Amino acid sequence: MRQPDEATAAVRARFERDYPDWARGRGTWPIRIPLKPPTSAERSTDPVACHAWAKLWDNYTGTGRIERSTLRFPTGLHAMPKMLVLDSPLAAASVHPSARETWIRCGERLTHLQRAFPKARFDRIIRRLTEVDADDFRRLVATVTWLGAHPTSGLMLRQLPIEGVDTKWLGKNKGLVLALLGATDDPADEAADETASARMRLHERLGLRVPPDLIQLAVLDPELRFMVGGMRHFAASVDDLNALGLQPRTVVILENKETGYAITGDLAGTVVCHGAGFSIVNYARVTWIRNAPRVIYWGDIDAPGLQFVSDLRGLGIAAHTVLMNLATLERYRHLAVTGAGPARHELPNLKPPEQQLYAHLVQHAADHGTGLLLEQERIPWIHAYQELTDAIKPPTPHTPPS
Repeated sequence: MRQPDEATAAVRARFERDYPDWARGRGTWPIRIPLKPPTSAERSTDPVACHAWAKLWDNYTGTGRIERSTLRFPTGLHAMPKMLVLDSPLAAASVHPSARETWIRCGERLTHLQRAFPKARFDRIIRRLTEVDADDFRRLVATVTWLGAHPTSGLMLRQLPIEGVDTKWLGKNKGLVLALLGATDDPADEAADETASARMRLHERLGLRVPPDLIQLAVLDPELRFMVGGMRHFAASVDDLNALGLQPRTVVILENKETGYAITGDLAGTVVCHGAGFSIVNYARVTWIRNAPRVIYWGDIDAPGLQFVSDLRGLGIAAHTVLMNLATLERYRHLAVTGAGPARHELPNLKPPEQQLYAHLVQHAADHGTGLLLEQERIPWIHAYQELTDAIKPPTPHTPPS
């Protein structure tokens, strides 16, 4: 026999699960919640408890209406509660004040947005639209209104005359912005894509100007430095780097900028690119990086670092890795910390030692519920620098025996 609080809890759970569909006119009404009236055995063995239960429902003053059925007791026929019937979403929402408040807010916001943005697409965003706080909702409306009126403004994001809208806010709410502007693709997929190329596409779709992504360089060869005004360290856009016309023998790509600055000596024919994180596409767009006779990559030992390597090779850059193997991890395991877990089951472009390391990281995440991270800066520099310079040195030509 279901108690009133149990039945209303079931209705509330149903509301939380389904109200976005109800707001779009979906669902079949009325809905009926079975109250589990007493069985024949219960009616025979404990009729007093059965009638006490029925009394609880007689005194029920909550939302919905009670359907009853006539059941046989030892003393005769008696009406017993059978179903709690809810005729509308509002009735279902009214089981709890917070649910009712959510439903009313949902309706008010949808009505406002449908009138303001007739091209908007609401599938899969209603819950977020309802649950976003009042300040962010005002920012959202202001942003979509302004962008709709100025589809090709060419402004930088921070130049928009909307209080509180910056890169962080747009990154968090871009799925909502695109949907309200009438995006035809799936805003959920767009919201999940955090790559540099995705951010560029987003700005372009919103008619905004994209600041250039800068790649930081350390030019280790004095002769190559002469071509860039003697600078050892500088940052430049892809277009500017292509215009330089550098032709290094070796390009070293480092995940973190700190490691790039740690290399203080000169190395012939070598340019280091560092600090761009996971902007893989930008590296592939620089002609002299893509065409370099030798490209070396050294990054953190973790799942994202190996994903980077696989993607880099997938873009046509045949990078060799250093210090990214299981032996290095095992040697410095005491310096590892918790990190990001694997995002993919397979990385098709890894070499066998890297595949072995990735399999180990995948298994660690499965066993412990979290990823493992050995940051490249944690490896003692005296060892790391020796490994790196050994990898940079041109291979010694083989001399056949006389």
